[in-house]
Amino acid sequence: MKGLDMIKKEVSITKEYGADIIPYLVQSACHYDSSLHLIDGDKNINMKSIMGMTILDLRPGKSLSIVGEGQDEEKAVNDIAVCFQ
Repeated sequence: MKGLDMIKKEVSITKEYGADIIPYLVQSACHYDSSLHLIDGDKNINMKSIMGMTILDLRPGKSLSIVGEGQDEEKAVNDIAVCFQ
């Protein structure tokens, strides 16, 4: 991700998620015009890509960063963060 105009939010995984969370996150991300990525260590995962999201490790105790860049980035990142609460 490049650019100075972006928003980043840290989230912690606190519970177990089933396999259905991945399509839900992708579908949620696709509602926004902004680009949305999850940062998991050295992995930068496009949240609008179902294939990319399949490598996501959502074990309890993990910390991820949600990064948004675009016209609705703040709303997008905050709304996606709610999915992890």
